[in-house]
Amino acid sequence: MDINLYYKTYPVKMSLGAMKQFNNDTGLDLWCTLLKFRECFFLSIEEPIQTRLSRLNGIVDFHTGAKLIHALVKAEDKGVPLSEIEDAMFRCGWNFSEDDQSQPWPLLVVKLANDIDSEFEQSTPKKKADT
Repeated sequence: MDINLYYKTYPVKMSLGAMKQFNNDTGLDLWCTLLKFRECFFLSIEEPIQTRLSRLNGIVDFHTGAKLIHALVKAEDKGVPLSEIEDAMFRCGWNFSEDDQSQPWPLLVVKLANDIDSEFEQSTPKKKADT
């Protein structure tokens, strides 16, 4: 799984280590925070994009968002500093863009949450049908 953050692709991974890192850095639960982003995004589907972005930005502040993304990146590449993630997030700006490489960070967190959900769903063993 990857995230495209201001024209650079970072591998990301949801792991217990990422969850622990995020909790240690922020006191927040990573799963719960990701769920809040998904919930907000889907509940605001009828609203204009600026309103949706405003609501998403209200879930956590910029620096907490950077720590969220960094925890997921660091699970795959320990050499990426938090300051690099913060800089890339800042350069993406706050307004929706048609360019997939420079979306505002809240939309990237929604995408991460959806990707993580899909990954878990695909890895869940399926019960065999009784024949």
